[in-house]
Amino acid sequence: MADYTFICYAHENTSFVKKLAAELQRRGVEIWLDQWAAGDSASWDGRGQKALLECSHFLLVLSPAALNSWVVRDQTLEAISQGKTIIPVICQPCQLPSMLPAARAIDFSHGPFRQRVDQLLADFYVIPDRPSQPLERMTPPTTNARLSAWLWPGVVTLSLLVLSAVIFFRWPRTTAEAPVVIPANVEPVSLAEPVYVPTVDTFQAVDPQSTPIKTFRRSQDGNEMIFIPAGDFLMGSAGTDPDADADEQPRHVVYLDEFWIDQVEVSNHNYRQCVEAGACSPPQLGSGLFSGEDLPVVGVNWEQAAGYCAWAGARLPTEAEWEKAARGVDGRLFPWGDEFDGALLNYCDANCVADWRDFDTDDGYRYTAPVGSYPAGASPYGVLDMSGNVWEWTADWYAADAYARSIYKNPIGPETGLQRVIRGGSWFYPRQSLRVARRHKDVPNSGYDNIGFRCAVSSLHTGSPE
Repeated sequence: MADYTFICYAHENTSFVKKLAAELQRRGVEIWLDQWAAGDSASWDGRGQKALLECSHFLLVLSPAALNSWVVRDQTLEAISQGKTIIPVICQPCQLPSMLPAARAIDFSHGPFRQRVDQLLADFYVIPDRPSQPLERMTPPTTNARLSAWLWPGVVTLSLLVLSAVIFFRWPRTTAEAPVVIPANVEPVSLAEPVYVPTVDTFQAVDPQSTPIKTFRRSQDGNEMIFIPAGDFLMGSAGTDPDADADEQPRHVVYLDEFWIDQVEVSNHNYRQCVEAGACSPPQLGSGLFSGEDLPVVGVNWEQAAGYCAWAGARLPTEAEWEKAARGVDGRLFPWGDEFDGALLNYCDANCVADWRDFDTDDGYRYTAPVGSYPAGASPYGVLDMSGNVWEWTADWYAADAYARSIYKNPIGPETGLQRVIRGGSWFYPRQSLRVARRHKDVPNSGYDNIGFRCAVSSLHTGSPE
């Protein structure tokens, strides 16, 4: 762990942050600030994540804007999970987040600035001097003491040797040897599991496309599901991918049993059926921009998504299931192949409201698009909207090192965590976040306008595929 301070803040507070960072650095505190970090914007996520993981102190600048920032929230949760020293600094009046119940906040919203800096340094950086103890005068050992120190180990060793010899020669022994039992009628055991785990180097991709595509329509909500056959696939990103984050690595081979997954995201029409049946609570967002019947439902947290899937006789897909359904077995970057095509998905194009929008492409929608709007962007299995439109909740807890600890067969992620994995990118994100290997996360109680979900089942118990 390096001895520097990572500053987390909302961009609305940039002026205050620069002033505070400059003052702390002037007083001898080493600072990491994204404004001062060199590099292109595309690689910022990776550099920022590395800086956060390696810092010793995490200075959290709080304001109303910061409390509404998902970036600030994600970085704070990561810092807490990594055991960093959290330094809450209030630059505008606001409440202290509930995730920091015992933290001592330094309130810069009133009082002299220099005085607050002094308080910050005293509370979090200054180590009180410890009183020094007088050294005792050591006297050299006498000749007798040196002789005793040499003789005693020899006496003890000799005594142990004599005792061992007495025990060995006087201990009763038997000349009878234990009989050797040879089992009869031994038959070879059939191994149901593979005797080795394939590696990326030995893996051979096989065309996963079934002909024709097997589908099944759920009776509860009418959603169509796609069959994903059992077998191996390449999961994660290669180290040579310039857009790959550290948590996407290492690339590894994963085996999954067969399963079924929704062809499209759950729509507002689908979700309303669950609400009317009394099995689901309404979405947390009521904006008309996202309420169209055929638009993907958004503003639902992880519990609401899992509850809907349970009502529909299904479950949320695991992270591994989601990725296989999105990219097939060959490790492609996007559902349709390795080259980005802005016409095959809904992302932050020229219509988008964000500063990072892509002015060169018009995908036809400013916000969410109706589910299934881009059939040409289907995955090798025929699953739609796996890149763009809305992020999708999965069943797994998030861990940055999950791939380094992943098992080969049917991985389900960590047993617990602070955030759940979301996958797929959304209408609000640039192309770097639309690669199907891209991992993202959010706290389970979040309900944003760019997070939705789809469901999966392990096997079909009723009906038959079309």
